[in-house]
Amino acid sequence: MKIKLLTAGLFFLGGVISTHAQTGAVRVKVPFEFEIANKHLPAGEYVVTSDHDQVWLRVYRGNTVAVVQSNHGVHDGGKTGKVVFNCYEKLCFLSQLWLPDADGAREILTSKSEKQAARHGEPQQFALLAKPMRLADTN
Repeated sequence: MKIKLLTAGLFFLGGVISTHAQTGAVRVKVPFEFEIANKHLPAGEYVVTSDHDQVWLRVYRGNTVAVVQSNHGVHDGGKTGKVVFNCYEKLCFLSQLWLPDADGAREILTSKSEKQAARHGEPQQFALLAKPMRLADTN
């Protein structure tokens, strides 16, 4: 009985992982410098993924550069992903991740740096379309 339950659980987990792998990442080309997790990053191509309450950012075909906490967000459930930035004059901060599935929206928690920048005015938001990827293709 325990073996049957364990086997059933592994099949279920495999289904969840393969579903997540199909829609769990987006690739985006960011044409400006930005900040995430108090790190200043250059313009470039990045892969953004979400795993429960965390958003992972890595250089495309490179290393992970940031992992940040996030809250569940809401979006239209379009077929492409989006990455949204809040920009204050010349400072831009990664703000939201929209994965292709409707449940894949994440709002990144506001950093101290962004809170300080927000004291000087409202942000201008920039949304960049992102290419959906399977997690297996992110290496």
